[in-house]
Amino acid sequence: MRHLFKPLMFLLTLLVSLSAGATGAQKLYLSFEQRVAMTYALLANGETPEIKDAYLDRAENYLQQGTHLPPRVVKVQNFEQFLKAFRGEWPNTQSVALDLQLLEQQGAKGLPTFKSDSPRVQSQIDRYLKWQLEQLKALATQGKSAQEMTDLTKHLMFNSSKILTNRSAAKTLLLQANDTLFAEKMQEFDHIGEKIATSELGKTADAPTRIVLQTLFSEYFARLSSASKKLIVSSYLSGDLFANDMKKFEIMVQNSGPQLQKLLQVVARQGELNPEMLKVFKTLEDSVRPVSSIQVQELLDSEKGNYRILSFDKKPLGVGTMAQVHRAKISVHERRENVVVRFIKPEIEKRVQEDARILAEVATIIDANPILEKEGFPKLAPLVSDITATVTAELSQSDTIVRQKIAAKAYNKTVFMKTPGYKNDIEFHVPGIFDPKNKDSKFMTQEMVLGAKLDKEAATWQHLAPELKKGVAEALASLWGTELMFGSGFYHSDLHQGNFMIRLTDEKIVVNILDFGMGGVISPQMQKQILILGVGIELNRADMIANSFWGFSNKDTNQINETQLRTLVNARLSNLTKLTADDLSVDSWTKFLMNQGLRLPYDFINLNRGLKILDKLLENSGSNLTVSSLVKEYASKHPIEMYRRLIIEGKLSHADVIKLGLDHIFNKNPEPVLHKAPVILAPSCQAVFL
Repeated sequence: MRHLFKPLMFLLTLLVSLSAGATGAQKLYLSFEQRVAMTYALLANGETPEIKDAYLDRAENYLQQGTHLPPRVVKVQNFEQFLKAFRGEWPNTQSVALDLQLLEQQGAKGLPTFKSDSPRVQSQIDRYLKWQLEQLKALATQGKSAQEMTDLTKHLMFNSSKILTNRSAAKTLLLQANDTLFAEKMQEFDHIGEKIATSELGKTADAPTRIVLQTLFSEYFARLSSASKKLIVSSYLSGDLFANDMKKFEIMVQNSGPQLQKLLQVVARQGELNPEMLKVFKTLEDSVRPVSSIQVQELLDSEKGNYRILSFDKKPLGVGTMAQVHRAKISVHERRENVVVRFIKPEIEKRVQEDARILAEVATIIDANPILEKEGFPKLAPLVSDITATVTAELSQSDTIVRQKIAAKAYNKTVFMKTPGYKNDIEFHVPGIFDPKNKDSKFMTQEMVLGAKLDKEAATWQHLAPELKKGVAEALASLWGTELMFGSGFYHSDLHQGNFMIRLTDEKIVVNILDFGMGGVISPQMQKQILILGVGIELNRADMIANSFWGFSNKDTNQINETQLRTLVNARLSNLTKLTADDLSVDSWTKFLMNQGLRLPYDFINLNRGLKILDKLLENSGSNLTVSSLVKEYASKHPIEMYRRLIIEGKLSHADVIKLGLDHIFNKNPEPVLHKAPVILAPSCQAVFL
């Protein structure tokens, strides 16, 4: 009868072992079978007695399946292959419960024996397996006094006969160990964010940022649901059990919700934190959790009625916070097409909803901080709302498809690029969409395009086109700005180097623009208001500033009325001699008025995110231009249109035009264009997000 309780005893041993903290030089990993056992125990934690009992029944059944199957011999060539096989392949969905469900559907396998033809590698494997068991045993005693160990030994010895003969007694002891372990682990992770914030963020000189992040970390993780906390612990169990606090913090951040991740990505770009903290935040751009291959296959099976899929690469081309893309081949009208398939991550919507709730609560706490109020720090509540709106917009794949089709009309253009020693046409291209047969498709299928990131292509052709990066960046920024302000009003709000690809040929330079999950179209009215706003700020005209901000603000959610807004603007300009140039920027005006209760629309915030990214691209390319200066250059070449917008619609006088330095627009013999331009539309991401 003893064999019936081996799975429970195995699980009990693990629970006792991991109930203490871990430290060590070599990385300590759980085997796949050990992690499965721990995951059942993790899911049972905090549940009702009936649910706990059910999870332990499932654990026992799964583990017994493995012991009843013939052992497996796993051949490996090196130690790295052994570690990969030892740890096994985990589903890694957004739900620990779903992970186990998928593993149970696959069924247990026989217990593995690892073999290598290399005596040296085999010796490494044998030593590691022995060392791993010794470490797990050592963890059971770590931090316990001699008396505590004596009591524990007596307890196990006293109950050993019951465990081996009484299934109920085995479960009772197991549940006691389970509750002890995971209560400690949950509490540990609750405090790591606060601990890191206090110790690491103390190194930053920016007091408001430090206060915001200290509060954010301590309050956010404490408010996570039990399921989300279990996802963090599950990720910890997948890695090195000797992980230090910073590594555990990294695990927490990588398993946080999408809104917090996007917020921290913006913080990382500010460059005001210590290097170790910045490194953690920047991993969010490269180390996002992919969708499991099992779930990808399920999605693939569900799309057979929409596409005739000839092949599908299971390894993703890219993984984002919200979506994932894969390479595939489909048949369209009996013709093979190479395509890229994009889909929204399963279960991500639940995390979006949870983050919206938690961050709204945390924002209320931060906004009430008297130090931040005294510093004039932007209110977080409206910014959290805007971030949530941005993320929520990405959930709609159908909206993304619509945006991409609009973008094709707006951006599919050819322009001429001339740089010192090299000139060529630049063809901007948005990939075409292959519509599904039915409307309920979860796939967004588009033509596959070729190319490389701008930095890589520029380095490849440095000998031929030394200023390729600068030329492409300026052309892209000009296209973006002129289409936004003088064209259809369309904008892509995430045009970093990962979202466009370059391919240089003899005939032309092809720039393929990708990923329209974030973007939109502003109305002609907003185009005019943004243009007038920039002019008003340049001229310190209170009427133009107030009219523009009020014109595109959210009237239903504003916490101030139009009269109060005008009073605030006039009062601020009355102290003109005390204000610096930075105080009079669009960035500063935006922060000031948002703090006073003005609520700005999603499109205004979203497009300025895009503008800030493109300005950064221009700066990194070596250009001294900005999107605003490129827009002004366009304006100087279209005097009739600018006359209508500034004089007729904007009510500017000729004297105002002269003050702006735009009088040459209306001269018969215009002077050369000056590229140092007033900021026409430049609220920065710092104003928007922090």
